[in-house]
Amino acid sequence: MQSYLAYMRTTLSLTLRDRLILFFNYIFPLIFFFAFGEGIRGGGGAGGAAQLIAMVLILSVLGTGFFGGGMRAVAERENNILRRFKVAPISPGPILVASIVVGWLTWLPSILLFLYLAKWRYGLEMPEHFTELLVFLTLGVVAFRAMGLIIASVVNSMAESQVIIQLLYLPMLLLSGATFPLSILPGWLQVLAQFIPSTHLYLGMQGILMRNETLWQNIIPTAALAVTAAVSIFISMKLFRWEKEEKTKPAAKLWLLAVMAPFVLIGGWQAHTKDNLKKTQELARAMSRSRNRLIHDARVFLGDGRVLERASVFVRNGQIEEVYEGSSPDASSLRAGVIEAAGKTLLPGLVDTNVNLALSGGVDGGGGQSLDLAGLEHAMAAYLYCGVTAVRESGAPLQLTGPLKMELESGEKLGADLFFSNQGQPGSTPSLVAAEALELLGQGRTSPLERPLVQQVGPRSLLDSTAKRLGDFRAQPAAGMLDKAKAELLKAAASGAPLVIATRSGSPLLIHGPAIHREMQLWVQAGIPPKTVLLAATANGAALLGAGQRWGSVKKGMVANLLLVDGNPLQDISNTERIVAVIYRGELVGRDELFDTKK
Repeated sequence: MQSYLAYMRTTLSLTLRDRLILFFNYIFPLIFFFAFGEGIRGGGGAGGAAQLIAMVLILSVLGTGFFGGGMRAVAERENNILRRFKVAPISPGPILVASIVVGWLTWLPSILLFLYLAKWRYGLEMPEHFTELLVFLTLGVVAFRAMGLIIASVVNSMAESQVIIQLLYLPMLLLSGATFPLSILPGWLQVLAQFIPSTHLYLGMQGILMRNETLWQNIIPTAALAVTAAVSIFISMKLFRWEKEEKTKPAAKLWLLAVMAPFVLIGGWQAHTKDNLKKTQELARAMSRSRNRLIHDARVFLGDGRVLERASVFVRNGQIEEVYEGSSPDASSLRAGVIEAAGKTLLPGLVDTNVNLALSGGVDGGGGQSLDLAGLEHAMAAYLYCGVTAVRESGAPLQLTGPLKMELESGEKLGADLFFSNQGQPGSTPSLVAAEALELLGQGRTSPLERPLVQQVGPRSLLDSTAKRLGDFRAQPAAGMLDKAKAELLKAAASGAPLVIATRSGSPLLIHGPAIHREMQLWVQAGIPPKTVLLAATANGAALLGAGQRWGSVKKGMVANLLLVDGNPLQDISNTERIVAVIYRGELVGRDELFDTKK
């Protein structure tokens, strides 16, 4: 033990005098930290700060391991420093252990510095399990430092070590997710990344930072890093060389493959289960939802009957942080990205309390077409595209909708919130759009399919087949059904009961997603004031589903489910179809990408 401590003190003393160590451990990562950090300062939020710190830490861990451990050990052998210790009563053990311990000691202050700077400058939220984050990163430093020592053991020159280190360093840096988000990479490249150690280091680190995961929840990468560290140290001791004249055979480099074995096994398992691919999507979604946004200078329908003619809404970490009536603070002071909304109206996300996901909205001999899992995913994305952030369904089998609900809630898939018919109180408001569709169906007309939003979200094959079948479709005459439904609606309104929107989408000619907008137009035609209609489509629907305390209104503390439309729907209800932006749980939804990515 005395020899270990003595060599650690000597190594630490020499390391602190080395300016290159100071540069690569502190100055170089700091350059990247501020260069990328200032880019995310305006609107990056907690997710942007977490991605920034992850990038810098991956740079630091890989640099400490490969350059600080690998190349330094080669340099000491090349400069005959190790030869001097050969005659001393010391074995390779103290030398290798000292390299790892000193590497960790010189690295540790940098991580604390970067975490502090990220919190101070970019609003990073410290994880609940801070100690477990340090333990996980320590395992990473030890594992990659030990891998660097194996490289030093199997190469015969400094030039050779540089080639091998770069062959390992660059792919691990670029494919880990730290520099380029894994979610934007092609599917096959995401699978390939699961065989790379740094990917598991990144995903584990982000899980602890962004989702407050524990070491136990990341037990597989934690165990793999621990095994890699132990195996690497053992192999390094066996292959240790004191003098540069001692050459290794080319086959010795295959020991590097042995070190990668745990991650090859993990990669194969992940390629089969796709758990990490799901986690990648969930982390990307969480990052997007955590961004700070300022919706500036909008007309705001609050969802409680009041309207602010000029206001700004600050969204932070997926929630409404503040509603500023009149003027608002500068976006830069809030570290927020700006959505300019002058001349536009901001509403709570729309709520449809009765849809049937068992049917597609098409027609066949039985009056409808069933949806499979892909169809369900498309339908939920279509609702979000149309500004509907929550629906309650009443027809699809639970074995399909149950797993889909879990995927939507985790962020693996992107679509409206899904409720079931047993959640919340049943509503009795009639569906005018369903009554209108039945009348048109009886006449063989396709006008409901020709509306712009329907054309945008309806699957082309479904729209074409439905239009074709209508020529042969024979329905029962349904004249007068719309007038009857309007009368029932006015009666319900006169009773004073809260009104909600229930379109029964999925019924023939009611393609999932857009029907709520036509329903609101028919309500206004029936004589219901636009403000009452908007309340029925937002706050009342949320209250019916038992979620009125979480979303459905635009006020501080609510989940940021929001719809921004052009014009003023309080004057012309059809303006709800002029969608400018949909914000779901704080995420600015890429509407054009919803059906391409199916996320």
